[in-house]
Amino acid sequence: MRFAIKRITVGHLFLARMSSKAIPKPVAEVSTAVRDPTPAAAIPREMTAREATEKDAADLLYGHGIGGLFVSLLASSGLGFMARTQIRSGPLYAWWTIMTLVLVCRAIDLALFRLSKHPSTATGRAQIQRFGIGLVATALVWGSFPLAFFSGLDNAGRTFTAIIVSAMVGGSASVLSPSNLLSIIYCACLLLPTSILFLLLGGRDNTFLGILGCTFFVVMSASARVTHRATMAAIRLSHHNRALAADMQAERQRTETANLELRVAQQELSEINRSLESRIQARTVQLAQEIVEKERFAKDLAYLASTDPLTGIPNRLTIGKHLAEAMNHARSAGQPLAVLFIDLDKFKEVNDVMGHWAGDRVLHTVARRLSECVLPTAELARWGGDEFVVILPGPLTTNDVMEFANTLRNRLCNHIEIDPGIVTIDATVGIALFPEHGETQEELIRAADMAMYDGKERRAKIQLFDASLSQRLTERHLFERALRSAVGSPAFSLVFQPIYGSRSGRCEIVEALTRWQHPRRGAIPPSKFIPVAERTGEINAIGRWVLREACRTAASWRGDNPPAVSVNISAVQIQSGSLVPDVLFALEESSLPPNRLHLELTESVFAGDHNVINPVLQYLRSKGLSILLDDFGTGFSCLSYLRHLPIDMIKIDKSFVESVCVDSGPIIQTIITTAQTFGLKTVAEGVETSQQASRIRELHANYLQGFLFSPALPADKLDL
Repeated sequence: MRFAIKRITVGHLFLARMSSKAIPKPVAEVSTAVRDPTPAAAIPREMTAREATEKDAADLLYGHGIGGLFVSLLASSGLGFMARTQIRSGPLYAWWTIMTLVLVCRAIDLALFRLSKHPSTATGRAQIQRFGIGLVATALVWGSFPLAFFSGLDNAGRTFTAIIVSAMVGGSASVLSPSNLLSIIYCACLLLPTSILFLLLGGRDNTFLGILGCTFFVVMSASARVTHRATMAAIRLSHHNRALAADMQAERQRTETANLELRVAQQELSEINRSLESRIQARTVQLAQEIVEKERFAKDLAYLASTDPLTGIPNRLTIGKHLAEAMNHARSAGQPLAVLFIDLDKFKEVNDVMGHWAGDRVLHTVARRLSECVLPTAELARWGGDEFVVILPGPLTTNDVMEFANTLRNRLCNHIEIDPGIVTIDATVGIALFPEHGETQEELIRAADMAMYDGKERRAKIQLFDASLSQRLTERHLFERALRSAVGSPAFSLVFQPIYGSRSGRCEIVEALTRWQHPRRGAIPPSKFIPVAERTGEINAIGRWVLREACRTAASWRGDNPPAVSVNISAVQIQSGSLVPDVLFALEESSLPPNRLHLELTESVFAGDHNVINPVLQYLRSKGLSILLDDFGTGFSCLSYLRHLPIDMIKIDKSFVESVCVDSGPIIQTIITTAQTFGLKTVAEGVETSQQASRIRELHANYLQGFLFSPALPADKLDL
């Protein structure tokens, strides 16, 4: 490239040196020029290698731009000064003004580039294009000079123009090396117009200069390509070197971190080794203490495993072992052995009324009293809950055992003083003898347990096991199983007994009653199977079926004012939590209005936990149902207690109605008056004669029910 410049003229070289600040260094020194392009920190991490290279190329173009602008301004001013004597000043000044404006605009663009706070927001390609617009504008202004003024110049002026243009082209090779396209465009705009004009003028000198200009364009294009490749290679190498330096720095940092961690680990290992011996010694002492603690814990565990924690007497596991030993001794000695199974009566009421803390105090007192009564040779244990077992070894007779059991019971019946009052309890004792009633501990315990349950059913406080008891229990189990399989089958059915208004004489309520037709025993009354269902838990399934059938049947009754249906409810249903969902499901399934469903409950329901029962009944009343209190006057409640119960109606027991014409009239009058005071309605049940009905009407009862009006009938035989 420099060889081509030397062959033009010495003046050309002089002008080239004048613009040395704008002329880039040779290719061999390009690496120095690109050593510090855009800092690595300014290149976004997501920028690709190509984008980073274009970014550095744009920085180089703008970095050399100030020198190029100065040289362009100086050269254009010199060219204008030279041509002022040969060309009219107006067009010449216009050309120089345009050139100056273009250079000023480029200077402003360069200043904005330098002052930009975020130069990385634009891509390198966009910045190169932006630089190229100003460069091409400058080149076009340069190319317009020979086209506009060449004909007015003499040979010296034309030669001077060629020298200026060639000098500008020569200096641009390195300055524009980051963009090969811009370099070629710039060379073409400056060299080709002048060279073509020289060729068109003719003559040996002009032709030579034209050919020389075209040749210089080809050489400069090739040189620009080589310079561009070298520059871009240097930029890429610079990026690679920076990446290698960053990797080396990161690797050095990792190595230093690893060395530091290694030193820390060595220090920790040294500290661990130093403390290992002391830790072993401390652990040895700790193990010795643990052995002592384990021995004590084993003793405590053995005590807890064999002793009831509440009462302090042996538990079921221990009494089983003692019973096996006692039976072996009795078998070898040929002596009898008695097992007493003791169950406390009404203990659940103590828990419900006074709380479990009071119940625990009662159990503790019972265990202490039993321990004081049993003989030294006897064994006492808590079987579970409120049940206790006593093993009484021989020699003894049946009368001795019965007297001993009676002594235990009498001792338990004494008052127990606990906060907040006095508790009186009783007990039922079942007795089984070895070997008459069982030859294994399981058989003997089971026999005593069955005797105890038989005593509860017979209301006998002390009951000795007999052979017929097993048969009765077997029959009871068969009865319970038959009841379980009959629920929901055709064996169960509903009958309905009307309840009439005392004034209207119209059937306003119908009571649904459950019937069970056993395949072998025939009709079984509710008084027989309902208690069994409550004890076994089948009452929930029976109650659910009765609710659904009663609501479905009542929904089928038509008329202007069809009667409501009344269904009997057990306390077990309420306490189990199934009553509310069962009632709501039955109403929704049958589409029966809630005000046409009444629930009947006996007074015994309210002897349970009021915190459970009352909220359930109050919720059902809020849904529109009515609550009836059945058999009023035969249970525990008193008249003043009515105001605390969530009920709407009371049914006067038939035992009062039967003698209403004799001596129970004042009692019924009191019940009705009190009920009216509390806003309750009354039903007199069991009305069988017209005299009873007349007397009840005189006492202003709201409803009448009994065989005088209608017995319980199937739904299809009701006259509504």
